[in-house]
Parts: sequence; structure tokens; C-alpha cells
Amino acid sequence: MAMIFDRIFKFIYKYISYSFAIVFFSLLGAFFGAFYAYFFGSALIPDFTTENHPQVVWVFLITTGIAAIGHSVEFGILSPLGFFGFRSDTKKLNTILKPNETIRHKDILVLESLLNTIINFPKENMYAAFRYALFIFISVSITHFIYKHPLYELALIFVGWLTAAFVYGGFSYIISDYFTGAKRVEIKKILSFRDVTIHKNYGIMSLKGKFIFLLILILLSLSVLAVFISFGNASLIKISAFITMTFFEAVILIFMFFQSINLTLEQINESANSLASGGSGSLPILSIDKEFIQFAENFEKATREVGRIRENLQELVEAKTSELRNSLETVEFLKKQQDGDYFLTSLLIKPLSLNKTLGTNVKTDFFIKQKKTFTFHGRENEIGGDICITRTVSLRGKDYTFFLNADAMGKSLQGAGGVLVLGAAVQSILERSLAVESVKQLYAERWIKNSFQELHHIFESFDCSMLVSMVMGLIDDETGLVYYINAEHPWSVLYRNEKSEFIKTNSELRKLGTPFKENALEISTLQLIPGDILILGSDGRDDIEFVSQAEYRKINHDEELFLHHVENGKGDLEKIYKSILDMGELTDDLSLMRISFKEHISLPPRSIRKESYELMRKARSSIKENHFENAKDYLIEANKINPENQEILRALIRLLVRIKDYKLASEKFNTYIEEFPGDTDLIYLASFTYKQTKEYGKAIDMGERIRLRNPGHLANLLRLVQFYLLVGNVSKAEKTLNLASLLAADSKRLVSLKSEIETLRKKVIH
Repeated sequence: MAMIFDRIFKFIYKYISYSFAIVFFSLLGAFFGAFYAYFFGSALIPDFTTENHPQVVWVFLITTGIAAIGHSVEFGILSPLGFFGFRSDTKKLNTILKPNETIRHKDILVLESLLNTIINFPKENMYAAFRYALFIFISVSITHFIYKHPLYELALIFVGWLTAAFVYGGFSYIISDYFTGAKRVEIKKILSFRDVTIHKNYGIMSLKGKFIFLLILILLSLSVLAVFISFGNASLIKISAFITMTFFEAVILIFMFFQSINLTLEQINESANSLASGGSGSLPILSIDKEFIQFAENFEKATREVGRIRENLQELVEAKTSELRNSLETVEFLKKQQDGDYFLTSLLIKPLSLNKTLGTNVKTDFFIKQKKTFTFHGRENEIGGDICITRTVSLRGKDYTFFLNADAMGKSLQGAGGVLVLGAAVQSILERSLAVESVKQLYAERWIKNSFQELHHIFESFDCSMLVSMVMGLIDDETGLVYYINAEHPWSVLYRNEKSEFIKTNSELRKLGTPFKENALEISTLQLIPGDILILGSDGRDDIEFVSQAEYRKINHDEELFLHHVENGKGDLEKIYKSILDMGELTDDLSLMRISFKEHISLPPRSIRKESYELMRKARSSIKENHFENAKDYLIEANKINPENQEILRALIRLLVRIKDYKLASEKFNTYIEEFPGDTDLIYLASFTYKQTKEYGKAIDMGERIRLRNPGHLANLLRLVQFYLLVGNVSKAEKTLNLASLLAADSKRLVSLKSEIETLRKKVIH
């Protein structure tokens, strides 16, 4: 149907005239209106026939023909013959819009006037339809009066006329609107090309009005058909003819209505695509419906704004580019400064994180991978909050290996600042240990305690803004005894016989810089055997992000996973690091330390010789028989044969204390404690022995060693109070007594010691 209409229109317009096509279809509307009027009249007036109302019918037919001719001539149906119509606007339209002639060369004013004429053309065509319909009604009414037909018939004729006028006028408007659309768009495009603002005039019927007209037309057709059938005046031929004509008319109008909407939407789509792809986005809207015209006006505003932005876009881009370039230069300058700060800080940290062990029994190695990397002067460097330090320290004539693995809280420069402070303080402590004789005479426990307290006081001054977790200790190079403390650092790992396990402690120490109670300081010990390997590491060893396809990050929370890495790497740091990377990506700084004891040294087992064994057996028998002097002689002889055997020397010392030979026991203790410092029970017994020999300084040292290893040993604390009272150190005695009070507040021994302290204090005052 659409193709038929388009071809008819193009043919008529191309070879005859522009308005002829519109008038042709308007006459078709007149025919439909007359058709409705006739059917309505013949349905309501049974005698309305050529036999009973010949004059009225003939007048109706003749005036209809006259109206059709007049309407056609008025709008230029004779244009091909040189007569362009009665109206000035239609004359202009038919004169300018000639077949096969372009209008691109026309003046702007002429084109604007022509556009307004075309926009008003549907309205004028509809008004003309109403005028000619009124002419027909007046002519029929006068004839009806002259021949004295019943007046009620005239009322029914009026109703039929209203129906016909409604159909005639509406059909004329929609037809004119549809067929003038293409020419309106053509003129609008020409004016738009010439940068002329197009006034958005619209017709009297909106999109909503057209829809209501079509709806009323359909309902009216159904009503006429219902009346026609109900009055019993219908024949099958008349009903079929009415339905056919109604269907044909409805199809034409509905097609025109929706085709106009469809073409308009296509225009909007094309204009939007043109605007999006960088074009002008011009929208010479086809429709003259109010809704589409208002949309076109708003679209034109948006198009102008987009055009304005595009015009200024280059300037905006250049301005923004300049701003970004300046910002980038500033950022690069600041980054260069920052990288310089990073580089300087890394240079300061480097000499603090050193591996300077001299012994042959204990070997140390460490691996550090900081999360933050930077480039300075073409060299890639790292900076972060992890540090490892090892060094050989001499205490009481014995060599110890000092080790420290620490993690300063904070990222990049903040963590590096903590490491810088910690490293400088530790190196100062180590240098002092080499130079100051009084420090060299400290036992390992006391040295670690003093070092920790000094470090703690330094970081405490930062008011919790700089915290450090760490594990720090000393290893007896000869015996392999490890003295260490753990300040909220991940547990160390013991790798022995190709199996790894955590070295767990009950320490309540928190990070350096966090307030703590003195009784919370506990120094743990661990006896290494030849071939043992200690692996220390920061929490970066556990903070691994697993490689996953999931949208969310999956971070490792299994601390025991590190044990598998140690076993996979067989205690080798590089292999352990590779095993970690095979599992996922690092999310934090990582530091690992490896400490091995007599890893490649095989020593013969210390066995008791046959003679010594026999002497030991005799000594046990003598002790059972209370022959303590004989037992003493047997053990002394066995000790001479096997002086390196711990079991023999231990049994001899215990017997000497039992028989109250404190002088010889004291001498033996001096050797035993130095050779077997891990025997805490014998150290406790030594403090008692030194008291009996009045070597109070040694007794206090032994008691303090026990206190540092086991702060909850009540009997040792009470004995220490007594020792301090014996040497007159009241403040130390009172402080130690307060620590003991936390363990047993209602002890009779505590009350007695408090009384002694008060008595001694009064003597000092007087």
C-alpha cells in the first residue's frame, strides 16, 4: 500500500503539479464524506430516495460536484493549463513548485515564505473542505424547505452532514500533511545549509488529535453501520459497499498516520547518529505535529550546545592538556624528589642491615624483598620496613651470634623511618658491647634484657606512632643455646631432620613502642643440635594473594602454610622465596633469615667411658647407703676421666650441695654453667650455692637469669629479694618483692620480707 501511494504521488507531482496531488486526494475525501452522508441519510430516513426526494437528492449530488470542482480549482487543479487557483498562497505554491525544477537557487525570503505556506496548507485545505461541506448543506436545506419535506428529516440530514464534514475535513488535513512532508523537509534542508534559523510552526492537529480523529472515525463507521442495519433499510450490496469503502478509507488514513510517524522517527534517528559521529545533527523535521516540533526545538538547542562545545573543544583540549602537562611536570618533579628521599633513606639503611658474623659453628644468611620499588638515576632500588641484622658479640669471654629480624609498621618511607631508627639504635648497642668492659661481663639474658629495654624506650618516645615487631636474640656459638625474645613477630621455624615446626612462646611482649609491664619480659631458650636450621621471617611470608579468577581478592590466612614452604625449600632462602611466589603474589614487605648451627660439622658423641661408667655406678650405690664421701671420691675421679660429660659433672655438683661442700660446688658451678648454660635447674641451684659461699654478686646474677627466663618462678623471686637485702639494695629488693606480690599476695614469706625491708629502710634513715 505504501509503495502504491508513493508511486501515485511521485507520478502526479513529477508530470502535473504539486498541489494537484493533494487536491486529488482531498477530492477522495469529499467522495468519502458524501458516501457517509448518503448512507447515514438513507439509514435514518426510509423514504430518502430519488423517487420520494428527487429534488433534494439531485441538489445534493449537483452541489457535491460543484464543491468538488470548486475545491479543486481553488487549490490549483488547473495548474497544468496555466490557472494556478483562486488563493494567493496556492498560486505561489503552484508557481514556484513546478515539476522538474529545483528550488535551491531561490532567495531565502522566498523559501521561508514558501515553507510557511506549505506548513499552513493542510489547515487551509481542511478549512476549504468545511466551507464546501457547508455550501452543500445549505443548498440541500433550502431545497428541503422549498419542497416542504418534514422538518425532522432536516435534523437527520444535519447529523449526516456533520458526519460527512468530519470525514471530509479530517481526510483533507491528513492527506495534505502527509504529501507536503517531503517538500517541507527539502526546503528546511536548504535553509539549514544556508545557516538560517527555521521557525518551528506546527499545524492545528497534534499527534494526539490525529489519533483521536482516527479513533472517532472508526467508532463513527461502526455506529453508522449499526444504525444502517438496525433500521432495516440495508441490503447486502449496500452493507458490503459501505464496509469496503470504510475499510479503504481507514487503511489510507491509518497508513498516512503511522507512515508519517515512522518517517519522522527515522529522521530523528539519522540526526542523532549524525550528531554522535561528529556531524551537524541537523533535524529538518518531517512532521508538523506539535509534539514532534517541540522535540525538534529541544534537539536543536542540544545540537547548538554540542556545536558550541565542539567549537571550543580544541581550545579546551589544549588548555586541559597544558594543565595536565604542568601537573605531570609537577608530579614528576615531586616524584623525583620523593625518589631522591627514598634513595637517600635506602643508602642510610644499607649499612645498618649487615651480616657480620665471624664464628664457624653458627652461619647466618638473610633475604629481603621490599614491596616498594623505585628508580633513581636509572637504578632500581627498594625501600620498606623490614630489616635483618646479625653480628658476633663477645660476652664473658664467649662468642655469641646476635640476630635480629624486624618489621616496622607502615608503608614505604614510614616503615623505612622505623627501620632507620631501629637499625641505628641496634648498631649503637652492638658497638657499645664491643667497647665497654662492663657490658662484656653481662650474661646473655641480662644483655638481651638491657638491649630490649633501651630499644623500647627509644620507640616509646614516638607515642605509638612508630611500632616495630621483632625477634631478637643471642646464640652461644659453642653450645648452640639460643636466647631470644619475640615482640609480636611471626613465630620462628626450626628445620630439623627435613621437618619444620614453629617455635612457639608464651611471651606477652607487644611491639616496640607499645607500653608493657616489666614482668612480661620473658627470655626464651632453645637448644640447637648440630644440623639444625632456624628460619625467621616477617609477616610478608604469610600475606600472599592467591592467583584466582574470582572478582574479589583472596588473601592467605593459613600461618602453617609457611612450614610447607620451608620444607619445599629445604631450608634454603631462595628456594623458600620461590615456593612462596609459586603459590601467589606478595602483598607486603618480606624478610627471611636463616641461622644454621654446625650444619656441616660432624662431632663424635659424648659417651661415658667404661671406667667412668663403673665409677658412676659405685657412686650411686654409695649414695643409697649414705656413704656420701665415697660417692664424692668416685664422682671426682669419673669427672677427671670424662671432664666434658655433663651427666657426671651434674651429679657431682648435686652431691656437693647435698653434703654442703659449697666451696667445691661453687668452683664446679663456674665451669658447668659456662659449658651448659641451658640447664636452668642447675642455675637456680647455683644461686643458692653462691649465697652459701657469700658470693652474693654471683648469686644475684644467677637469680636474675632465672627471673628473665621464668618471670613466674615465685621461689626465685623471693630468694632474689633476700639477696638484695643482704647487699643492702633496698630499692631492688622492694621492686622484686612487688613482682612477687603479683603471684602470691598472701604468702607468709612475703609478709616477713616486707617487714625486713621496712626495718632496713628505718636503719638507713637513722
